[in-house]
Amino acid sequence: MTPTTRREVLAAAGATLLAGCSALDSDADDDEEPISALRLREIVAGSTAPIVADELPVGIEQSHIRASTQRVDDLLAELPVPFGPDSVPNGRIRQRLTEAAEEATDRVDEARTAPSRLVALNELQWARGEARYAAAGWAFADRGLTEADLRREREEIVGEADSFRSEFAYLGDDPVTAALVYGRAERLLDSVLDDRYTPDPGEMSQLLAVAEWGDYVESSRAELSDARHFYDQYRSTLSDDAGSVDDRLAAATETLRTDIQRRQKDIPPEPDGDDRLRWRLWDEIHDDADANTERVYDPIGPASGLLAATEGLTALLAADRLGDRLDEGFDRPETVDDVRAARTEAVDAITSAREASPRVDLVRPTLADAARSVSYADEQLREFDRDVRPSRLDQSIVEYTASTLRARSVPAACETVLDALDS
Repeated sequence: MTPTTRREVLAAAGATLLAGCSALDSDADDDEEPISALRLREIVAGSTAPIVADELPVGIEQSHIRASTQRVDDLLAELPVPFGPDSVPNGRIRQRLTEAAEEATDRVDEARTAPSRLVALNELQWARGEARYAAAGWAFADRGLTEADLRREREEIVGEADSFRSEFAYLGDDPVTAALVYGRAERLLDSVLDDRYTPDPGEMSQLLAVAEWGDYVESSRAELSDARHFYDQYRSTLSDDAGSVDDRLAAATETLRTDIQRRQKDIPPEPDGDDRLRWRLWDEIHDDADANTERVYDPIGPASGLLAATEGLTALLAADRLGDRLDEGFDRPETVDDVRAARTEAVDAITSAREASPRVDLVRPTLADAARSVSYADEQLREFDRDVRPSRLDQSIVEYTASTLRARSVPAACETVLDALDS
């Protein structure tokens, strides 16, 4: 079953990571020379911020961020924390509510130190969902809040989102800026209007089922609020004679879709042999190409279509580079210096791509995603507390290498998209 809540996503990620480690251990060569965990941690010492952070080419008001922060505070203020057995007798449920409240607080803290206001809002969306999870669960126990109550609230939010979407007008002075802002708003609205949420059928607790609905409802409310803010902020910057850009975005997307279809036929074949590291890199790049190109054929809207084409084209160019990388030799690192070299290559590639791209704002989402992959690999290195066999580093090396291939493909993808917009 596809995870539908943040807690399920986190649990699934943890299970996948553990499963991956077990597989690597069982497949590892006992003769591998261990690598010092201390020296691995030294590679990423002090590297806490992403190389590129998500941003929007539009002002996000501090008052909007404060409002979301205040919403989290208000929800948490309803809770009798710490929960005791008198208020919530069931220990498992008590733990779930406590963890959600703690996660909400942690996300607010992350928002306060976020590298951009957009990243801060993303953290606050998560925080609001977690805080409402805990608040709705407690409201069920304290005053009988029901799923029906939350379904009605959800229906009101969907009605507001429908009304907003019907008024959506793609005005703009610059198609790239318009695509970035409207594309973000489109995706948020699509999430709000998506009615595929189903409660966990294995959840036997009515309280936790209501808590899940609370998370779902609050997340929808936060997404709608942010979509409106982005839209209104951008529209307030436009000149009086700003024209429509939707046809231009749609035409460029169609041109890029034809290019993408052609390039898909040239994706490198599966690697020869049974080298697990090479297979994992191939899977990573191949899956990325599949996922990103799929969105080009069924876009949410004209803005999202252009952004999906940009990401899909970058992914396919990275797949082209993958063939060369595998031909050149892609081997498991044997020393700390090998790991450091892989990370340095990724960081340098992201930095170079940011400097070489003719419109870095267009490809910033892709570079920010590559930067997150580097941060994820860094975090894996920090987790090692004892010397490790090189095979245990496979996932980090794949993350670094995939980020390098994607980043090096960004400038060419950017130029192709700009050409399509100008044609």
